[in-house]
Amino acid sequence: MAYCIQCGVKLEERARECPLCQTPVILPPGMERGDSEPLFPQPLPEKGTEGINKTSKGIIELILSLLVVSEITIALTMWFSGNMAYSFIPLFSTAMAALVIAMALVAKHTYVAQATIHTILVSIYLLGIDSIDNRFNWSLIVVGALVLLWISAVFTTTKKAKAHPVLTTLLLMASILGYIVMINLLVAGSLTWFVPVALPTAGVFFLGVALFFLMFLTRKRSRIPLADLVFFNLIVLFLTFTALDIFLTHYRMGLWRLNWSLSLFSAAMVLTILLVGVTVSRRLRRYFTSQNRHS
Repeated sequence: MAYCIQCGVKLEERARECPLCQTPVILPPGMERGDSEPLFPQPLPEKGTEGINKTSKGIIELILSLLVVSEITIALTMWFSGNMAYSFIPLFSTAMAALVIAMALVAKHTYVAQATIHTILVSIYLLGIDSIDNRFNWSLIVVGALVLLWISAVFTTTKKAKAHPVLTTLLLMASILGYIVMINLLVAGSLTWFVPVALPTAGVFFLGVALFFLMFLTRKRSRIPLADLVFFNLIVLFLTFTALDIFLTHYRMGLWRLNWSLSLFSAAMVLTILLVGVTVSRRLRRYFTSQNRHS
């Protein structure tokens, strides 16, 4: 431990002058400044190199062993019981469960990596279960919902999505429309209710999202109150359901009227008036406060 010879202040390691009185630090003859090294230096691995430790490797080997034993046991049981034709689901389910556990240990322990891997594996499992009769029925709708959930809850958290918020929003909107189109094609075989009902309803929702970006996300320095966010989200949600009711009633009955969403539309109007009133009163208060400060 070194101290300044002039004022006695404690000196940091490899200091060249005193931080208080700027007295130069003179080392005794034979001593040189240098970085301290550990007693037994060990070479560090290169940045970015990853591997499986012994514990994970042992668990994976145990999983593979149990998988082989389980598959053989299930196959023999189904064969001796005369139900070999129905053995695909238990065999495939056991293999997928082992694969999920193994991939959870091998892959990176990050939210994006784990969520992506599990989304892919669950999608493969659902498609495999649904393909017993050599065609896909319900699995495409569920897998589409999983992909939409991955885009909205996983992809939006990545660095690329945060760097391009406008493109990310457009991708999310296009994914929602594509999912609705797929449902209409799978259920009805053609675009029946998508154009007259789903498309204009989605337009109302996307218009509300665009107003959200225009009103709130353009505020760079001002903090957005939580009440404003809650009110605005409720207004967009209520108006979207109101639009769905209007277009659905016209599609079924040919009438432009509200059927079950009158209360939602009334609540949206009340919240809109309340939000506008709160925003105007807040701006007036800021205006008069700033005028009093400058006067």
